[in-house]
Amino acid sequence: MLTYRTAQSADARLYFDWANDPGTRQQSFNSSPISLETHTAWFTRKLADPNALLLIFSNETGQVVGQVRFERTPVADMPDETIIGISIDAKQRGKGFASQLIQEGCAVCRKWWGVVTVHAYIKPDNQASVRAFERAGFRLSGKSGKFGVSGQAMSGYETPCLLYVNSQ
Repeated sequence: MLTYRTAQSADARLYFDWANDPGTRQQSFNSSPISLETHTAWFTRKLADPNALLLIFSNETGQVVGQVRFERTPVADMPDETIIGISIDAKQRGKGFASQLIQEGCAVCRKWWGVVTVHAYIKPDNQASVRAFERAGFRLSGKSGKFGVSGQAMSGYETPCLLYVNSQ
């Protein structure tokens, strides 16, 4: 059984370590390492942002398993889009926690913000994330260039990211 809490300023280093984990960087839309200064400024802004929800999940023994982040981004093309991001601690990967974090995180998100449709943007080659989001009830909606994958030339062609949607 997992428990959660909202992130606090003391969690900045934990999030920094998760963000710069080589596996996380590989599957991120921007794979460059993140400086501590850049991360700290971002983290501080997100903690104060009413359109951001950062959750930390722990297992039954109190070990931190990972994080789920939600951001509401009111933009013209999708006035109420809520985007999910997830990281699993490297020591906890492969234990089936990802889909559980996603499901439980979405339930918390809806307690905070009411009925929202949650969008997950996933790199096409990130099959572990695809499987986790599908197990958590997300369905493929289509492809999107929102996070720049389509803007990067890859072997002479462009590859959009996958858009998965959950409106449960």
